[in-house]
Amino acid sequence: MKTDALSGLKVVECATVIAAPLCGRLLADFGAEVLHIETPIKGDHLRNFGFEVNGVNPWWKTYARNKKLVTLNISKEKGRNILFKLLEDADVFIGNFRPGRLDDWGINIEELQKKYPRLIIVRVSGYGQSGPYANQPGFGTLMEAMSGFAEMTGEKDGVPTLPQFALADTLAGFYSAISTMFAIYNRDVNESNKGQVIDVSIWESLFSILGPNAMVFDLTGHISSRMGNIAPTSAPRNTYKTKDGKWVALAGATQTTAERLFKVIGKPELIKNPKFSNNANRVVHVKELDKYISDWMSAYTLKEVSELLHKESVPMGPVYNIQDIMENTHAQFREMVTTIIDNGKKIKTENIFPKLSRTPGNIKFLGKEIGADNDEIFKQRLGMKIDEIKRLKEEGII
Repeated sequence: MKTDALSGLKVVECATVIAAPLCGRLLADFGAEVLHIETPIKGDHLRNFGFEVNGVNPWWKTYARNKKLVTLNISKEKGRNILFKLLEDADVFIGNFRPGRLDDWGINIEELQKKYPRLIIVRVSGYGQSGPYANQPGFGTLMEAMSGFAEMTGEKDGVPTLPQFALADTLAGFYSAISTMFAIYNRDVNESNKGQVIDVSIWESLFSILGPNAMVFDLTGHISSRMGNIAPTSAPRNTYKTKDGKWVALAGATQTTAERLFKVIGKPELIKNPKFSNNANRVVHVKELDKYISDWMSAYTLKEVSELLHKESVPMGPVYNIQDIMENTHAQFREMVTTIIDNGKKIKTENIFPKLSRTPGNIKFLGKEIGADNDEIFKQRLGMKIDEIKRLKEEGII
């Protein structure tokens, strides 16, 4: 049984850091051959992202896993010609250059479409390929600010809050992978036999998941702002501190759930109280409601709270850190974290997700050393001679 849903799919990736490379990583996890091209010597900027522990960079190992790695300077004519050879039998070409950069190097998208009509070209950039901001450098942090996310996140009287992880880049990577599969379906299943250009903006990727903000503003004039952990759409919805200093997240938007909660916290009279008779009323009186819940939570330990709420089917979840997750029995059963042997070392890493029943994919290896697959690609696939490869290395092409 093949474990690779995308076996046979060939991807050439000229991209750095997270957004576009995550697209390739997702395809690689499920069996696509992803050829990640780095600049000679310096390599991908992600190699120097964050920190290293005994020579292991967690970000590089994670986002470059399952990819073949070659070095190639595509800004030079000889490097460009090698790229064109690699694209001859490729299905997908992924890049994250600012609009105009490829043209400066003699790589024109329209010409690529004519030369390789079946090629799907994925272009990831901060602001998209068109518009007045198109040529500006776009980093995820800026998009997390400009999308409305930071303005909505944090305490009411606090500062706009940015995430500690690459939220905007990650979403752009997801959208890139999804849209790539849309294009492949159109080309191969619908038998159009034609590729197309996919324009993914990191800004729009995050903006698109923040809910119907545009419609809400259009209909009401309301601008979403920071509210801490409460929500304008449901109540109760917050985090609450337990007797032993732990935190619990609780959601009770439906009336039946809220009524079960009222009984558990010893306040059955709230069921008939008009202020809490439905979700809309609870949202208006959420401060009073949260006081009842907080007082109850503070009298019990996390273990006791969990048992009491689970017994009555009240949706709750402890606020976990990564250690809690890795020690959690459900997470272990689901194999959310797995162990991979990398250069003789056992390294734990996030497992492949989502889970497909017949073609689940697999982690063949973590991110490798720069130019690890140069010999395979240049010698075996392209048939280049040793002397030619040596000369191209001296010229800074590979």
